[in-house]
Amino acid sequence: MHLTGIKLGGVPPFTAPITLRFHERVNVFIGPNASGKSTLLQVLASQLKASFDDSKRSLGDAVFHVHHVNDDEFEEFDKDMMGSGSQGVLAISEDCLEDVPVVLIGSVREGLPGISDQPTPDEYGKTAKEALDGPFSGPRMQCTHNLLGKELRSLGDELKNNRDDAPYTKLTVLNSAVEQASDCSKHICTEIIRTPRLHNYVHGMDVRIHLDNPNPDLTRIPIINSAAVDTTDIRNFEDLDFQEQPSFSAYREDADSAPIYLGHLSSGTEGTLLWIRWLALKLVHHYDFYEGSERDPEDFRKFTDGWETKPAILLIDEIENHLHPTWQRRVIPALLKHFPGLQIFATTHSPFVVAGLEKGQVHVLKRDADGVVTASTEQRDVIGWTADEILRGMMGVDEPTDQLTVDRAKRLRELREKDGLTEKEEAELNQLRRQVNSDLLSKGGLLEEQKERYANLVQDFLKMRENELSQDGE
Repeated sequence: MHLTGIKLGGVPPFTAPITLRFHERVNVFIGPNASGKSTLLQVLASQLKASFDDSKRSLGDAVFHVHHVNDDEFEEFDKDMMGSGSQGVLAISEDCLEDVPVVLIGSVREGLPGISDQPTPDEYGKTAKEALDGPFSGPRMQCTHNLLGKELRSLGDELKNNRDDAPYTKLTVLNSAVEQASDCSKHICTEIIRTPRLHNYVHGMDVRIHLDNPNPDLTRIPIINSAAVDTTDIRNFEDLDFQEQPSFSAYREDADSAPIYLGHLSSGTEGTLLWIRWLALKLVHHYDFYEGSERDPEDFRKFTDGWETKPAILLIDEIENHLHPTWQRRVIPALLKHFPGLQIFATTHSPFVVAGLEKGQVHVLKRDADGVVTASTEQRDVIGWTADEILRGMMGVDEPTDQLTVDRAKRLRELREKDGLTEKEEAELNQLRRQVNSDLLSKGGLLEEQKERYANLVQDFLKMRENELSQDGE
Protein backbone atom coordinates (compact mmCIF):
# COMPACT_ATOMS: atom_id res chain seq x y z
CA MET A 1 0.00 0.00 0.00
CA HIS A 2 1.39 3.39 -0.99
CA LEU A 3 0.39 6.69 -2.57
CA THR A 4 1.06 6.54 -6.31
CA GLY A 5 0.74 10.16 -7.38
CA ILE A 6 -1.14 13.44 -7.28
CA LYS A 7 -2.47 16.07 -9.63
CA LEU A 8 -3.23 19.41 -8.05
CA GLY A 9 -4.43 22.77 -9.34
CA GLY A 10 -6.49 25.74 -8.24
CA VAL A 11 -5.09 25.68 -4.70
CA PRO A 12 -2.59 28.50 -4.03
CA PRO A 13 0.20 28.58 -4.95
CA PHE A 14 -0.70 25.89 -7.52
CA THR A 15 -2.63 28.15 -9.89
CA ALA A 16 -1.68 25.86 -12.78
CA PRO A 17 -2.08 22.07 -12.40
CA ILE A 18 0.96 20.05 -11.40
CA THR A 19 1.39 16.29 -11.63
CA LEU A 20 3.76 14.21 -9.52
CA ARG A 21 4.31 10.48 -9.47
CA PHE A 22 5.39 9.33 -6.02
CA HIS A 23 8.18 6.95 -5.08
CA GLU A 24 7.10 3.95 -3.04
CA ARG A 25 9.51 4.71 -0.18
CA VAL A 26 10.79 8.30 -0.13
CA ASN A 27 9.44 11.59 -1.48
CA VAL A 28 11.31 14.78 -0.60
CA PHE A 29 9.98 18.15 -1.78
CA ILE A 30 12.51 20.93 -2.35
CA GLY A 31 12.09 24.47 -3.60
CA PRO A 32 12.21 28.11 -2.49
CA ASN A 33 9.93 29.56 0.16
CA ALA A 34 6.30 29.99 -0.93
CA SER A 35 6.60 27.36 -3.64
CA GLY A 36 4.00 25.05 -2.08
CA LYS A 37 6.02 22.41 -0.24
CA SER A 38 4.03 22.63 3.01
CA THR A 39 0.79 23.03 1.07
CA LEU A 40 1.45 19.70 -0.63
CA LEU A 41 1.81 18.06 2.77
CA GLN A 42 -1.40 19.71 3.95
CA VAL A 43 -3.29 18.46 0.89
CA LEU A 44 -2.05 14.93 1.54
CA ALA A 45 -2.92 15.21 5.22
CA SER A 46 -6.43 16.47 4.43
CA GLN A 47 -7.12 13.58 2.06
CA LEU A 48 -5.65 11.02 4.44
CA LYS A 49 -7.65 12.44 7.37
CA ALA A 50 -4.55 13.33 9.37
CA SER A 51 -4.64 16.14 11.95
CA PHE A 52 -2.96 19.28 10.64
CA ASP A 53 -2.65 21.87 13.40
CA ASP A 54 -1.81 24.97 11.38
CA SER A 55 -4.53 27.61 11.19
CA LYS A 56 -2.51 29.71 8.76
CA ARG A 57 -2.93 27.14 6.00
CA SER A 58 -6.51 26.76 4.84
CA LEU A 59 -7.63 24.79 1.81
CA GLY A 60 -10.99 26.56 1.90
CA ASP A 61 -13.65 24.76 -0.12
CA ALA A 62 -11.18 22.83 -2.28
CA VAL A 63 -12.61 19.61 -3.70
CA PHE A 64 -10.47 16.52 -4.20
CA HIS A 65 -11.08 13.07 -5.59
CA VAL A 66 -9.29 9.87 -4.62
CA HIS A 67 -8.62 7.30 -7.33
CA HIS A 68 -7.35 3.79 -6.68
CA VAL A 69 -4.80 2.71 -9.27
CA ASN A 70 -1.72 0.56 -9.55
CA ASP A 71 1.63 1.68 -10.94
CA ASP A 72 0.83 0.44 -14.45
CA GLU A 73 -2.41 2.46 -14.54
CA PHE A 74 -0.88 5.74 -13.40
CA GLU A 75 -0.13 7.14 -16.86
CA GLU A 76 -3.68 6.51 -18.03
CA PHE A 77 -4.99 7.95 -14.77
CA ASP A 78 -2.96 11.10 -15.39
CA LYS A 79 -4.63 11.87 -18.71
CA ASP A 80 -8.08 12.64 -17.33
CA MET A 81 -8.26 12.83 -13.60
CA MET A 82 -9.59 16.31 -12.90
CA GLY A 83 -13.32 16.05 -12.32
CA SER A 84 -15.82 18.85 -12.72
CA GLY A 85 -15.11 21.52 -10.12
CA SER A 86 -12.23 19.55 -8.63
CA GLN A 87 -8.95 21.12 -7.56
CA GLY A 88 -7.05 17.87 -7.30
CA VAL A 89 -6.91 14.12 -7.38
CA LEU A 90 -4.88 11.71 -5.28
CA ALA A 91 -3.84 8.35 -6.71
CA ILE A 92 -3.60 5.42 -4.32
CA SER A 93 -2.17 2.00 -5.06
CA GLU A 94 -4.84 -0.04 -3.26
CA ASP A 95 -8.56 -0.02 -2.52
CA CYS A 96 -8.44 2.03 0.66
CA LEU A 97 -6.23 3.69 3.26
CA GLU A 98 -8.21 2.64 6.30
CA ASP A 99 -5.67 0.00 7.28
CA VAL A 100 -2.63 2.30 7.02
CA PRO A 101 -1.73 4.76 9.80
CA VAL A 102 -0.83 8.31 8.79
CA VAL A 103 1.65 10.25 10.96
CA LEU A 104 1.95 14.01 10.50
CA ILE A 105 4.81 16.03 12.01
CA GLY A 106 4.57 19.80 11.51
CA SER A 107 7.47 22.19 11.10
CA VAL A 108 7.29 23.28 14.76
CA ARG A 109 8.41 20.61 17.22
CA GLU A 110 6.78 21.30 20.58
CA GLY A 111 8.94 20.02 23.42
CA LEU A 112 8.21 18.07 26.57
CA PRO A 113 7.03 20.04 29.62
CA GLY A 114 8.92 20.00 32.89
CA ILE A 115 8.29 17.24 35.38
CA SER A 116 6.64 19.79 37.66
CA ASP A 117 4.33 20.90 34.83
CA GLN A 118 2.81 17.65 33.60
CA PRO A 119 -0.32 17.79 31.41
CA THR A 120 -3.59 16.94 33.11
CA PRO A 121 -4.85 13.41 32.38
CA ASP A 122 -7.58 14.52 29.96
CA GLU A 123 -5.89 17.58 28.47
CA TYR A 124 -5.30 15.78 25.16
CA GLY A 125 -8.11 13.24 25.41
CA LYS A 126 -9.54 10.81 27.91
CA THR A 127 -8.41 7.77 25.91
CA ALA A 128 -5.20 6.93 24.10
CA LYS A 129 -7.06 6.88 20.78
CA GLU A 130 -8.37 10.40 21.33
CA ALA A 131 -4.87 11.62 22.12
CA LEU A 132 -3.39 9.83 19.11
CA ASP A 133 -5.95 11.43 16.80
CA GLY A 134 -4.66 14.91 17.62
CA PRO A 135 -1.63 16.73 16.15
CA PHE A 136 1.84 15.84 17.37
CA SER A 137 3.42 17.61 20.31
CA GLY A 138 5.77 16.52 23.07
CA PRO A 139 3.17 16.78 25.83
CA ARG A 140 0.61 14.91 23.72
CA MET A 141 3.14 12.15 23.07
CA GLN A 142 3.80 11.76 26.79
CA CYS A 143 0.09 11.86 27.64
CA THR A 144 -0.60 9.19 24.99
CA HIS A 145 2.12 6.93 26.34
CA ASN A 146 0.77 7.21 29.87
CA LEU A 147 -2.80 6.55 28.71
CA LEU A 148 -1.74 3.47 26.74
CA GLY A 149 0.01 2.02 29.77
CA LYS A 150 -2.88 2.79 32.12
CA GLU A 151 -5.46 1.29 29.74
CA LEU A 152 -3.51 -1.92 29.31
CA ARG A 153 -2.87 -2.29 33.04
CA SER A 154 -6.53 -1.58 33.83
CA LEU A 155 -7.65 -4.18 31.32
CA GLY A 156 -5.34 -6.74 32.86
CA ASP A 157 -6.63 -5.97 36.37
CA GLU A 158 -10.26 -6.21 35.25
CA LEU A 159 -9.72 -9.56 33.57
CA LYS A 160 -7.61 -10.72 36.51
CA ASN A 161 -5.11 -12.14 34.05
CA ASN A 162 -1.61 -13.15 34.98
CA ARG A 163 1.44 -11.40 33.62
CA ASP A 164 1.69 -13.77 30.63
CA ASP A 165 -1.72 -12.87 29.22
CA ALA A 166 -2.63 -10.35 26.50
CA PRO A 167 -2.71 -6.97 28.32
CA TYR A 168 0.68 -7.52 29.91
CA THR A 169 2.11 -8.89 26.67
CA LYS A 170 0.98 -5.66 25.03
CA LEU A 171 2.72 -3.67 27.76
CA THR A 172 5.94 -5.43 26.81
CA VAL A 173 5.35 -4.59 23.14
CA LEU A 174 4.60 -0.98 24.09
CA ASN A 175 7.91 -0.75 25.88
CA SER A 176 9.65 -2.32 22.88
CA ALA A 177 8.10 0.39 20.68
CA VAL A 178 9.72 3.09 22.81
CA GLU A 179 13.02 1.24 22.59
CA GLN A 180 12.67 0.91 18.81
CA ALA A 181 12.09 4.66 18.55
CA SER A 182 15.05 5.38 20.80
CA ASP A 183 17.23 3.05 18.73
CA CYS A 184 16.25 4.96 15.61
CA SER A 185 17.00 8.25 17.38
CA LYS A 186 20.39 6.92 18.45
CA HIS A 187 21.12 6.14 14.79
CA ILE A 188 20.66 9.87 14.08
CA CYS A 189 22.04 11.42 17.30
CA THR A 190 24.77 8.88 17.98
CA GLU A 191 27.23 11.50 19.27
CA ILE A 192 24.88 12.29 22.18
CA ILE A 193 22.78 9.21 22.88
CA ARG A 194 25.14 6.51 24.10
CA THR A 195 22.59 3.69 24.19
CA PRO A 196 18.92 3.42 23.25
CA ARG A 197 18.12 1.85 26.61
CA LEU A 198 15.44 3.85 28.40
CA HIS A 199 15.33 4.48 32.12
CA ASN A 200 11.86 4.84 33.61
CA TYR A 201 12.27 6.60 36.91
CA VAL A 202 10.12 8.55 39.31
CA HIS A 203 11.25 11.65 41.17
CA GLY A 204 12.26 10.92 44.75
CA MET A 205 12.49 7.13 44.28
CA ASP A 206 15.69 5.15 44.59
CA VAL A 207 15.82 3.51 41.17
CA ARG A 208 19.16 1.69 41.34
CA ILE A 209 17.41 -1.67 41.16
CA HIS A 210 15.83 -0.66 37.83
CA LEU A 211 18.81 0.85 36.01
CA ASP A 212 19.93 -2.45 34.53
CA ASN A 213 16.41 -3.42 33.53
CA PRO A 214 15.03 -1.65 30.42
CA ASN A 215 11.58 -3.16 31.16
CA PRO A 216 10.85 -2.49 34.83
CA ASP A 217 7.71 -3.79 36.51
CA LEU A 218 5.11 -1.59 34.87
CA THR A 219 2.44 -2.51 37.39
CA ARG A 220 4.38 -0.64 40.08
CA ILE A 221 6.17 2.14 38.21
CA PRO A 222 4.09 4.57 36.08
CA ILE A 223 5.16 4.42 32.45
CA ILE A 224 7.40 7.37 31.61
CA ASN A 225 6.24 9.56 34.44
CA SER A 226 9.51 11.21 33.50
CA ALA A 227 11.56 9.68 30.71
CA ALA A 228 15.32 9.51 30.63
CA VAL A 229 17.85 8.35 28.07
CA ASP A 230 21.42 7.29 28.63
CA THR A 231 23.54 10.07 27.19
CA THR A 232 27.01 11.56 27.19
CA ASP A 233 25.40 14.99 27.38
CA ILE A 234 25.70 15.39 31.15
CA ARG A 235 23.98 18.52 32.48
CA ASN A 236 24.25 20.37 35.74
CA PHE A 237 21.08 19.56 37.67
CA GLU A 238 21.94 21.82 40.59
CA ASP A 239 20.23 24.86 39.03
CA LEU A 240 16.97 23.02 38.37
CA ASP A 241 13.90 23.23 40.55
CA PHE A 242 13.78 20.48 43.17
CA GLN A 243 10.84 18.85 41.36
CA GLU A 244 12.85 18.70 38.14
CA GLN A 245 15.87 16.97 39.63
CA PRO A 246 16.00 13.19 39.12
CA SER A 247 17.01 11.05 42.08
CA PHE A 248 20.74 10.69 42.74
CA SER A 249 20.99 7.13 41.52
CA ALA A 250 19.15 7.97 38.31
CA TYR A 251 21.93 10.13 36.94
CA ARG A 252 25.07 8.74 38.57
CA GLU A 253 25.35 5.45 36.75
CA ASP A 254 29.07 5.77 36.01
CA ALA A 255 31.74 8.37 35.43
CA ASP A 256 31.33 8.56 31.66
CA SER A 257 27.60 8.98 31.10
CA ALA A 258 24.31 9.51 32.86
CA PRO A 259 20.61 9.00 32.31
CA ILE A 260 19.06 12.43 31.76
CA TYR A 261 15.48 13.67 31.59
CA LEU A 262 14.83 14.19 27.87
CA GLY A 263 13.28 17.61 28.50
CA HIS A 264 16.77 18.86 29.39
CA LEU A 265 18.42 17.72 26.17
CA SER A 266 19.29 19.99 23.24
CA SER A 267 16.46 20.97 20.89
CA GLY A 268 17.71 18.71 18.11
CA THR A 269 18.15 15.66 20.35
CA GLU A 270 14.91 16.16 22.24
CA GLY A 271 12.85 16.88 19.12
CA THR A 272 14.19 13.79 17.37
CA LEU A 273 13.41 11.54 20.33
CA LEU A 274 9.92 12.97 20.65
CA TRP A 275 8.60 12.81 17.10
CA ILE A 276 10.13 9.39 16.34
CA ARG A 277 8.61 8.09 19.58
CA TRP A 278 5.25 9.54 18.46
CA LEU A 279 5.66 7.68 15.15
CA ALA A 280 6.29 4.42 17.02
CA LEU A 281 3.25 4.93 19.30
CA LYS A 282 1.00 5.59 16.32
CA LEU A 283 2.18 2.42 14.59
CA VAL A 284 2.12 0.10 17.59
CA HIS A 285 -1.39 1.24 18.58
CA HIS A 286 -2.76 1.03 15.03
CA TYR A 287 -1.48 -2.53 14.62
CA ASP A 288 -2.80 -3.50 18.07
CA PHE A 289 0.63 -4.12 19.62
CA TYR A 290 1.30 -6.96 17.17
CA GLU A 291 4.64 -8.46 18.09
CA GLY A 292 4.98 -10.67 15.01
CA SER A 293 4.92 -14.36 14.24
CA GLU A 294 7.95 -14.97 12.00
CA ARG A 295 11.32 -14.90 13.72
CA ASP A 296 14.26 -13.15 12.10
CA PRO A 297 16.73 -15.92 11.19
CA GLU A 298 19.65 -13.62 12.00
CA ASP A 299 18.30 -12.40 15.33
CA PHE A 300 15.95 -14.71 17.19
CA ARG A 301 14.83 -11.86 19.48
CA LYS A 302 13.21 -10.00 16.58
CA PHE A 303 10.28 -10.69 14.29
CA THR A 304 10.24 -10.11 10.54
CA ASP A 305 6.57 -9.11 10.43
CA GLY A 306 5.99 -7.18 13.66
CA TRP A 307 4.24 -3.83 14.02
CA GLU A 308 7.38 -1.86 13.11
CA THR A 309 7.54 -3.48 9.64
CA LYS A 310 3.93 -2.69 8.70
CA PRO A 311 2.90 -0.05 6.12
CA ALA A 312 2.57 3.55 7.29
CA ILE A 313 2.68 7.03 5.78
CA LEU A 314 4.87 9.72 7.36
CA LEU A 315 4.27 13.37 6.46
CA ILE A 316 6.94 15.62 7.97
CA ASP A 317 7.55 19.31 7.34
CA GLU A 318 11.18 20.52 7.51
CA ILE A 319 12.62 17.15 8.38
CA GLU A 320 16.01 18.75 9.10
CA ASN A 321 14.56 20.97 11.85
CA HIS A 322 17.11 21.68 14.66
CA LEU A 323 19.63 19.16 13.29
CA HIS A 324 23.31 19.58 12.47
CA PRO A 325 24.17 18.60 8.86
CA THR A 326 25.80 15.39 10.11
CA TRP A 327 22.48 14.36 11.68
CA GLN A 328 20.41 15.67 8.75
CA ARG A 329 21.90 13.17 6.34
CA ARG A 330 21.15 10.28 8.72
CA VAL A 331 17.43 10.93 9.24
CA ILE A 332 15.93 9.20 6.20
CA PRO A 333 18.31 6.19 6.24
CA ALA A 334 17.56 5.70 9.96
CA LEU A 335 13.80 5.79 9.40
CA LEU A 336 13.96 3.33 6.52
CA LYS A 337 16.09 0.95 8.55
CA HIS A 338 13.96 0.92 11.70
CA PHE A 339 10.53 1.32 10.08
CA PRO A 340 10.88 -0.46 6.71
CA GLY A 341 7.16 -0.15 5.87
CA LEU A 342 7.18 3.65 5.80
CA GLN A 343 6.39 5.79 2.77
CA ILE A 344 7.98 9.13 3.64
CA PHE A 345 6.83 12.55 2.42
CA ALA A 346 9.11 15.35 3.65
CA THR A 347 9.96 18.94 2.87
CA THR A 348 13.48 20.30 3.26
CA HIS A 349 15.83 23.16 2.46
CA SER A 350 18.89 21.06 3.28
CA PRO A 351 21.21 19.54 0.65
CA PHE A 352 22.31 17.03 3.29
CA VAL A 353 18.82 15.51 3.43
CA VAL A 354 18.72 15.26 -0.38
CA ALA A 355 22.22 13.75 -0.66
CA GLY A 356 22.10 9.98 -1.15
CA LEU A 357 18.53 9.83 -2.44
CA GLU A 358 17.69 7.82 -5.54
CA LYS A 359 16.04 8.52 -8.86
CA GLY A 360 12.39 9.49 -8.38
CA GLN A 361 12.72 10.41 -4.70
CA VAL A 362 13.26 14.17 -5.05
CA HIS A 363 10.50 16.48 -6.32
CA VAL A 364 11.56 20.00 -7.33
CA LEU A 365 9.12 22.92 -7.04
CA LYS A 366 9.88 26.19 -8.83
CA ARG A 367 8.11 29.54 -9.09
CA ASP A 368 8.55 31.51 -12.32
CA ALA A 369 8.57 35.27 -12.78
CA ASP A 370 4.77 35.30 -13.05
CA GLY A 371 4.38 33.39 -9.78
CA VAL A 372 3.32 30.13 -11.43
CA VAL A 373 4.60 27.06 -9.59
CA THR A 374 5.81 24.08 -11.60
CA ALA A 375 6.85 20.66 -10.33
CA SER A 376 9.21 18.00 -11.65
CA THR A 377 10.80 14.82 -10.36
CA GLU A 378 14.57 14.39 -10.35
CA GLN A 379 15.49 11.51 -12.64
CA ARG A 380 19.06 11.12 -11.42
CA ASP A 381 20.46 9.36 -8.38
CA VAL A 382 21.82 11.95 -5.92
CA ILE A 383 24.38 9.49 -4.58
CA GLY A 384 27.88 10.89 -4.25
CA TRP A 385 26.82 14.48 -4.90
CA THR A 386 28.38 17.20 -2.77
CA ALA A 387 26.31 19.83 -0.99
CA ASP A 388 27.67 22.42 -3.42
CA GLU A 389 26.52 20.36 -6.41
CA ILE A 390 23.04 19.88 -4.94
CA LEU A 391 22.70 23.58 -4.14
CA ARG A 392 23.76 24.61 -7.64
CA GLY A 393 22.22 21.81 -9.68
CA MET A 394 18.92 21.20 -7.89
CA MET A 395 18.12 23.97 -5.42
CA GLY A 396 18.79 26.95 -7.65
CA VAL A 397 21.54 28.44 -5.50
CA ASP A 398 23.91 29.54 -8.28
CA GLU A 399 26.58 30.85 -5.91
CA PRO A 400 26.49 28.97 -2.58
CA THR A 401 28.56 31.40 -0.51
CA ASP A 402 27.98 34.51 1.59
CA GLN A 403 25.99 37.42 0.18
CA LEU A 404 28.96 39.84 0.26
CA THR A 405 31.05 37.58 -1.96
CA VAL A 406 28.07 37.05 -4.28
CA ASP A 407 27.60 40.82 -4.62
CA ARG A 408 31.31 41.33 -5.30
CA ALA A 409 31.39 38.60 -7.94
CA LYS A 410 28.28 40.01 -9.60
CA ARG A 411 29.79 43.49 -9.74
CA LEU A 412 33.07 42.04 -11.06
CA ARG A 413 31.20 40.36 -13.93
CA GLU A 414 29.34 43.59 -14.70
CA LEU A 415 32.59 45.53 -14.98
CA ARG A 416 34.24 42.82 -17.10
CA GLU A 417 31.36 42.87 -19.57
CA LYS A 418 31.45 46.64 -20.12
CA ASP A 419 33.01 47.83 -23.39
CA GLY A 420 34.92 50.63 -21.76
CA LEU A 421 35.78 51.48 -18.17
CA THR A 422 36.32 54.83 -16.55
CA GLU A 423 39.39 55.33 -14.42
CA LYS A 424 37.24 54.91 -11.31
CA GLU A 425 35.68 51.69 -12.66
CA GLU A 426 39.12 50.31 -13.56
CA ALA A 427 40.29 50.92 -9.99
CA GLU A 428 37.10 49.26 -8.67
CA LEU A 429 37.72 46.27 -10.98
CA ASN A 430 41.25 45.77 -9.66
CA GLN A 431 40.05 46.13 -6.08
CA LEU A 432 37.31 43.51 -6.62
CA ARG A 433 39.82 41.12 -8.19
CA ARG A 434 42.01 41.38 -5.11
CA GLN A 435 39.05 40.95 -2.77
CA VAL A 436 37.61 37.92 -4.56
CA ASN A 437 41.06 36.38 -4.83
CA SER A 438 41.66 36.93 -1.12
CA ASP A 439 38.22 35.61 -0.17
CA LEU A 440 38.67 32.42 -2.18
CA LEU A 441 42.20 31.64 -1.11
CA SER A 442 42.52 32.76 2.50
CA LYS A 443 39.08 32.63 4.14
CA GLY A 444 36.88 29.89 5.50
CA GLY A 445 39.58 27.41 6.53
CA LEU A 446 39.82 25.79 3.09
CA LEU A 447 41.80 22.60 2.73
CA GLU A 448 45.07 22.87 0.83
CA GLU A 449 43.72 21.01 -2.21
CA GLN A 450 40.72 23.38 -2.27
CA LYS A 451 42.99 26.40 -2.11
CA GLU A 452 45.03 25.01 -4.98
CA ARG A 453 41.91 24.41 -7.06
CA TYR A 454 40.62 27.93 -6.46
CA ALA A 455 44.07 29.38 -7.16
CA ASN A 456 44.08 27.62 -10.53
CA LEU A 457 40.63 29.00 -11.32
CA VAL A 458 41.77 32.52 -10.50
CA GLN A 459 44.90 32.12 -12.63
CA ASP A 460 42.82 30.87 -15.54
CA PHE A 461 40.57 33.89 -15.17
CA LEU A 462 43.52 36.30 -15.11
CA LYS A 463 45.07 34.66 -18.19
CA MET A 464 41.77 34.92 -20.01
CA ARG A 465 41.54 38.57 -19.05
CA GLU A 466 45.10 39.19 -20.28
CA ASN A 467 44.26 37.58 -23.62
CA GLU A 468 41.15 39.75 -23.91
CA LEU A 469 43.19 42.87 -23.21
CA SER A 470 45.86 41.82 -25.72
CA GLN A 471 43.24 41.27 -28.40
CA ASP A 472 41.69 44.65 -27.61
CA GLY A 473 45.13 46.24 -28.00
CA GLU A 474 45.65 44.66 -31.38
